[in-house]
Amino acid sequence: MLNQNILDKKYNFLRPIKINGLIRLGRKMDGGYIVDPNIIDNCDILITFGVGDSSQIPDQWSFESDIIKRKKNLSIFLYDYTVSGLPYIKKIWKYLRRFLTFRASLEAVKIRLNGYQEYIKFMKLDNVKFYREKITFPIKNKIDTDIKKVFSRINNNSEVILKCDIEGSEYLIIDQILEYSNRIKMLIFEFHWIDKKENIFVESVKKLQSKFEIIHIHANNHFQTLKNGLPIILEITLINKKFSPNKIEYVDDFPIKGLDFPNNPFLKDIEFSFRD
Repeated sequence: MLNQNILDKKYNFLRPIKINGLIRLGRKMDGGYIVDPNIIDNCDILITFGVGDSSQIPDQWSFESDIIKRKKNLSIFLYDYTVSGLPYIKKIWKYLRRFLTFRASLEAVKIRLNGYQEYIKFMKLDNVKFYREKITFPIKNKIDTDIKKVFSRINNNSEVILKCDIEGSEYLIIDQILEYSNRIKMLIFEFHWIDKKENIFVESVKKLQSKFEIIHIHANNHFQTLKNGLPIILEITLINKKFSPNKIEYVDDFPIKGLDFPNNPFLKDIEFSFRD
């Protein structure tokens, strides 16, 4: 596949190395990510920064659900200061009132009720721990938590996968993540607002590449691209360099059929390519 959108060579540092056998976990839309299954099988903890409001978009934890199905004894630590059961209850009440005034179907009420039940069921799983805290650095408010505090809550010998989708705050925690790079086997990052933060985005990724290798990249099509073709929001999967193959090959064309799907299924996925 040759995409018309060929990125400037200055972005070739984003070109992923080739890893065979990558899989998708999570939905075939927003919430699904590409990972190396071999690393998952050899890790015991997933740390997720940013869960999202599933009262608006159902099953925001589809990635976490799939990873538990693959490895049932995996412990999951969720961090999101915006998540609670209240939005679900408001939605149920809203559609119940509509049903009582003949403006919504009973099925619409049941959908919202089922969503709330699934939320409660997931949060009550024995291997899921949820913290209503904001990931940032430095800590300024009572609700804030930094990487040091996150890692203080898990065993020192834990093998960790870290997933981060925190709407721009990811740039604040790069240096702290690197301090714990020896314990992180795989990183799944969503980088936001590259149109406004291109310099810090480039700096952040290059810092991570001192300890990690990019193995996959995908554009979030809820937003488009810069004039030079670089997507405004990028999903990037990285693995610890200790797992790098002996022979380095690169993947040049994205999205990858069968692995990647548009975050917004009603819009065409964003195509781009790397070239020497």
